Amino acid sequence: MKKAEIRKIVLEQRALLEERDFLERSQRVIETLAPLLHPGKTIASFKAIPHRNEISLDSLKGDFAFPRVISAAEGTMEMSVSKTFANSDWGIPEPLGGSVLAPTDFDIVLIPLLAFDVAGNRVGYGKGFYDRYLLNCRPDCLKIGISLSDPVDLIDDVESHDILLDIAICPAKLYDFR
Repeated sequence: MKKAEIRKIVLEQRALLEERDFLERSQRVIETLAPLLHPGKTIASFKAIPHRNEISLDSLKGDFAFPRVISAAEGTMEMSVSKTFANSDWGIPEPLGGSVLAPTDFDIVLIPLLAFDVAGNRVGYGKGFYDRYLLNCRPDCLKIGISLSDPVDLIDDVESHDILLDIAICPAKLYDFR
């Protein structure tokens, strides 16, 4: 399947999720993810977009940096350490102020996924923000995708600039692509 078709299907499925099912799936992902976040690691996370039924990582322990759009037109973002957030024009919680960390500072980047395939390719919202950001991370930076859904068999329209995941976590299990 192509990314656009996968996006459409997954967004429809998420919209139909019962709250109890969403919470159970989210909890299983958090339980699998938490042991991977060792103290002393520099971690980029994300704030869930509530109207998109994304998994909230707010219960995780640690100091995290969060994405903030620099330029929507260019599809660029930065990661900032902040305790204060405000919704962007798209309804995405973004950090206010705080200190900006360089992409090379991160040991782990947590990536919200709409979907992923069994090879570690990913489908996000299609704007390329994470691809551009991950390109500047260290080669040893662990890229962990967070998904509410099991993987699809194959994403047909993977492009040369798409950055593969090292690990994907969904409610059923952890997939290690390294």
